[in-house]
Amino acid sequence: MKISLVDKLIINMLQKNENLTTYQIAKELKVSWATVNTHCYKLKAMGIIDGKFEESISGKKMVWWLTKKNLKNFMEVKGR
Repeated sequence: MKISLVDKLIINMLQKNENLTTYQIAKELKVSWATVNTHCYKLKAMGIIDGKFEESISGKKMVWWLTKKNLKNFMEVKGR
């Protein structure tokens, strides 16, 4: 799979902040929640990020973080 600009922006955000929700990423990037959700699941399938549901007052929310072992592989490909 090819890494898009939105994917790169999400990865850069997660490098700066260890755990972010889909909503937090969407708000910061000024794109829709659905767009971020789709890209995060794509990155998860690629093994670059991981996520889990956490309970909150308003219900469940998805929290994402980088998978360090596969980030190194991504950075090597990105540098080429």
